[in-house]
Amino acid sequence: MTANQHAAAKSAKPDTLLALALTIAVLTSSTLCASLSQASEPPVPFTANMEFLRNGKLIGEATFSFEVNGSEWVLRSEMAGTRGVAKFLGVRENSESIGQWIDGSPRPERFQQTVKVSIKTVETRGVFDWEQGTVLSVHEDGETTLPLTPGILDPVSVGLAVRSGLGTGLREWHLPMVDEDEIEEQHFRAEGAEALDTALGCLQTERVDKIRAASSTRYTRTWYAEDYDWIPVHVAHGKTDGDQMETRLVSLVVDGQTIEKAPACGA
Repeated sequence: MTANQHAAAKSAKPDTLLALALTIAVLTSSTLCASLSQASEPPVPFTANMEFLRNGKLIGEATFSFEVNGSEWVLRSEMAGTRGVAKFLGVRENSESIGQWIDGSPRPERFQQTVKVSIKTVETRGVFDWEQGTVLSVHEDGETTLPLTPGILDPVSVGLAVRSGLGTGLREWHLPMVDEDEIEEQHFRAEGAEALDTALGCLQTERVDKIRAASSTRYTRTWYAEDYDWIPVHVAHGKTDGDQMETRLVSLVVDGQTIEKAPACGA
């Protein structure tokens, strides 16, 4: 470990890195009721390898995958700190969401997330009982049983709902999501088409922003690739007056086919 890394590790508290890793868990949940989407079939499966940056410096690697088996779908993500303080403190994140595609919409059945930084581990999980109309949420502070509402999602499957909606022309989403001991509405809005330079060349994308209070300095922006069934290929998150984090595409397999590099934008 270099002297600079040692100084950074000393100044970066594990709780700060834990908060960062929890943020990654939310970001990588690559993200309904019938009124939100009417896609008759689930989106196509994919595996995306990505790199994670903090303030422009590479700190980790991530893999996201979406699998389909009949009406059942599985979303998975895995992130590991591979550089600097993130590597030294052993930052790791794993998540999984499993559900069914019913009446043109994703319906989660269970999810789990595990985030580890140094000696501290935070685990959350949930089990949806659609017959009883409840979801059991297990989190750091205990267990909470919450009522199911139409279109409810878990933190891992929010991105799936947005991706599905883009395919049907939606521009805005108000998504109820299990957030530990409560149901919290997540608000997203499509902000327009953008040509995005990536490791795979120029991709035509739609940028979707998470909408927060006007006083908030936080931002979350996700770029979904139009030519690849709206797979998320870039995420930017942070504070306008603080840390800036990015998840950037490195390689992509869509429905079993490896995507080859295309020319850069403007080439």
